[in-house]
Amino acid sequence: MGSRLWRIVGAAFVGMLGFGAVIPILPIYLHEGVGASTFVTGLVIGLASAFALLGRLFAGKVADRRGRRTALLMGMSFCAAAGILYLPIFGLWGLGPARVLHGLGEGFFITASVAWVVDIAPAARRAQAMGILSSGIWGGVSVGPAIGQALGSLPKVALFLTASSLAVLAFMFFTDEELRPHAVGPARWFPPAVLLPGLILGCGNVTYAAMSGFLVLLLRERGHDSRWAFSAFAFAVLFGRFAFGGMPDRMGPRRSLLIGYFFFAVGLIAIAVSHNALFDVPASLVIGIGYAFPWPALALIVVNRVRASERASALGALTAFYDAFVAVSSAIAGAVAGHFGLTAVFWFAFLCMCGGVVLTLTTSIAKVGPPAHSHFSPTQNRDRQGAEEGAEMTGTP
Repeated sequence: MGSRLWRIVGAAFVGMLGFGAVIPILPIYLHEGVGASTFVTGLVIGLASAFALLGRLFAGKVADRRGRRTALLMGMSFCAAAGILYLPIFGLWGLGPARVLHGLGEGFFITASVAWVVDIAPAARRAQAMGILSSGIWGGVSVGPAIGQALGSLPKVALFLTASSLAVLAFMFFTDEELRPHAVGPARWFPPAVLLPGLILGCGNVTYAAMSGFLVLLLRERGHDSRWAFSAFAFAVLFGRFAFGGMPDRMGPRRSLLIGYFFFAVGLIAIAVSHNALFDVPASLVIGIGYAFPWPALALIVVNRVRASERASALGALTAFYDAFVAVSSAIAGAVAGHFGLTAVFWFAFLCMCGGVVLTLTTSIAKVGPPAHSHFSPTQNRDRQGAEEGAEMTGTP
């Protein structure tokens, strides 16, 4: 994998730095700077997530047909343009297009990065490569808000976003990309092999909705110190993706998923049941470790079940399940909290996780087998050596 892997990881890290830097500044600017209502504030902020989901689907098609580097450069170009539109000279009317472009940009460069690292990784180390990339993404998400707070104003954050995006553009423009796998058959927006892994991923991501939206509120309701719990969760995800991202390569996807579910269960039950403040940070750390397992395992299954020529489309579609489930489950969790209290949100996440366990232990995913050998060109045949990694979960030989 070598230096090219670290270039791609670095590009994703810097891209997410800019994305994270906007998070703490934009709501304040909208509400206090331009006098937007809370409804408009939420609508503008949410545009990025909606268009990130759309961007992943388009990015997969572009990356498969035009190349990973092309899709990544397009994504960073969108981010650079978004930074310009964030500048106050464009007023409130510039923020909507800025959020659209920023969401599309994130969808493009993340999808391209994931597909690219899978391309350059040996078949026996794909999950490890995706884990390293994911740790870079989470590193950017974790550090970005601190940069935004340090810069302190939207104009400075906007300039940082544009400058950092242009720097990545210049750096990655000169990064070589290997020949793309030859496309076979009609291009598909949504390869069928993505459906069940996507549902399993989505069931686990309800936990993220609970942690990001309701953990601090629950701890404050209990009178606990809420400053460190979510940071502990984010750090544990970052560490876990880097340290344990290669476990699906060695142990198989199913065992890795079940290990993650075990940590999920312990942490979620501890938060729901224990009212002792001493358990808040350890429980968050345990959940974060558990959260590190599903993505590399499920992405490995998808990669091994689709043609190499539609790999980026499949990975983009898989990641879209993340956005969709987080958005929907956040709304449901809010309703659950309103009717049953904040603790019930974590029982809701636990039940959804149990749904993921049930899906993991079924054999219905075996209906999505690997592509027929005749579909592969000589370049693609090398990818078949990793198919057995996914067979452990699917039950196929």
